[in-house]
Amino acid sequence: MTSSPRRAGRAIRLSAVLWVLAIALVAGVLSGCGGTQATDGRALFATNCALCHGPEGRGNDQGPSLRAVRYLPDQLSDAEMAEGIRNGVPEEHFDLGPMPAFPRLDDEEIDAIVEVVRDQQREAGLLDP
Repeated sequence: MTSSPRRAGRAIRLSAVLWVLAIALVAGVLSGCGGTQATDGRALFATNCALCHGPEGRGNDQGPSLRAVRYLPDQLSDAEMAEGIRNGVPEEHFDLGPMPAFPRLDDEEIDAIVEVVRDQQREAGLLDP
């Protein structure tokens, strides 16, 4: 049974189109194209903040509780908190030593950490849900 040249041409074109689509799909997946991935603030907090502030922001012997009144939005705005994360905080603000700067974190990551702190404050009943 022989196939016609027309059928063979269609099969080749279809095969070429499928290969191009497959390559585009793989390239899109590898580049992160086609979807947005939310920054995982909890993971960032766990990696960058929990050692000193505790996993739930309650503080420890290395860093203060982020549930203290001084860290609530009416005392410390989100922008001020982000600035402290980005540039560090001098020792004079608390007795545990200075807070280091985290310049390697981008704005989106810092905003995600600030939101985690606000969530911790809400969970503690310090902010409205």
